[in-house]
Amino acid sequence: MSAETDARQEEVAAMFARHGPGYRWWAVLTVMLGTVSAIMEATVVNVALPEIIRVFGVGHDQVQLLSTGFLAATTTSMLLAMWAMQRFGLRRAFVGALVLLVMFSVLAALSDRFELLALCRIGQGSIAGLIQPLSMLVIIDVFPPEERGRAMGAYGLGIVLSPAIGPVAGGLLVDHFGWRAVFLVTVPLCLAAIALAPRYVVAGRPPPGRHKRPFDMIGLLLVVGALCLLLGGLAALIRQPFAGALAVALGLTLAIAFLVWERTTLHPLLDFRIFREPGFGAAVLVALAYGVGIYGSTYLAPVFAQIGLGFSGYEAGLMLLPGGAVLALVLLQAGKLADRFPSNRVAMAGLACFSVSAVLMGLSSPLTGFWLLALWVAVGRVGLGLIIPGLNAGALRLLPRGSEGAGSSSINFFRQLGGALGVTLIALFLEARERQLDAVHGLQPMQEGFFLIAFVYCLALVPAWLMTGRAPAASPS
Repeated sequence: MSAETDARQEEVAAMFARHGPGYRWWAVLTVMLGTVSAIMEATVVNVALPEIIRVFGVGHDQVQLLSTGFLAATTTSMLLAMWAMQRFGLRRAFVGALVLLVMFSVLAALSDRFELLALCRIGQGSIAGLIQPLSMLVIIDVFPPEERGRAMGAYGLGIVLSPAIGPVAGGLLVDHFGWRAVFLVTVPLCLAAIALAPRYVVAGRPPPGRHKRPFDMIGLLLVVGALCLLLGGLAALIRQPFAGALAVALGLTLAIAFLVWERTTLHPLLDFRIFREPGFGAAVLVALAYGVGIYGSTYLAPVFAQIGLGFSGYEAGLMLLPGGAVLALVLLQAGKLADRFPSNRVAMAGLACFSVSAVLMGLSSPLTGFWLLALWVAVGRVGLGLIIPGLNAGALRLLPRGSEGAGSSSINFFRQLGGALGVTLIALFLEARERQLDAVHGLQPMQEGFFLIAFVYCLALVPAWLMTGRAPAASPS
């Protein structure tokens, strides 16, 4: 791995010589366009779900596949990012993923059957999972460890601002052009990233004569089977308790088999050796909780606003817009905080802010008012703006040189895994509480859903405290 890292660093030095000191920010802009496209695809569809239900005549238990299928595919494909980079080179893997994302987006917009639409969403998710770790690897290459907090703050705009902008754009498109338009909103961003990548992303090819890394097919099959059974089983628990419980049990069995296999194979999808580094396991738990909260709340908020509070799709998206502006301002400063102060404390402050926001949302009612709701959302966005650079920069500082790529893949994998579990568990919780209270689409289950998210973030404060280590990790001798 160190030979490949050194080869990429030589290419980066040549890029700086060609473009000057500003090169690093052009590289960040290029990968941010790809990241925004990938993450926006995960959330932009949420405001179109009521229209898709009406057009295709499906229920909530089926339409949630458009969210959970995307997130599950993203979670799985993140494990392939390092293999793809070593096999094809960093630039070719990044550009190829963007081209495929455009293809699946166009196919989704043209779908005339729900089954085809669901398959396109899974395809989009599988490509989105490749883009995010590759983007972080570019940032790792062009910024030294002591400056990565600022870079992660800027990159965090793509990770967190996308779920804020996505529903606004989606609501406008659904109201004026129909549900198909939401799948085309990221195509211009992808095309812009494709145009910039040959100029600002290093080729990152393996050194000549180096044996290309074998593909871990057994590991891939185990993790795909585990995720499908776990998510499908959880979704079926209420309507088919026995079948759902059996699927969950089988999924857990495959998950354990995956962990055992990855620890013993020579070329794993997920390198568990980096979990021996003090504090990195705690960072992974924070990433998992972060995924549960951000994707669970992003799924819940449009439903809460439209069904619980009577907002239109556009109003539900617009409610998130002030928070997006606040988030942008916070991220610009939070990266500097992550460079100056212990990263785990920055992440803890963010977790606390988001917990407060979730509680305030849970206490809201139709009498609360639009702008007060927008304020509660903005409080949560302050928290997210602190979590991203604190988590990413803090986790990577705990790793020795040459392990940053594997660490980036692990953080992204567990964040997306938390997202897939978060959406499934929130949907399951809402359905269970509505049945228990005999209140279909009632307000109380949605309010309790926000309280549940706040509880998860409070629990995440414990592993965040254990994310020790401020200074960059020393290079191995």
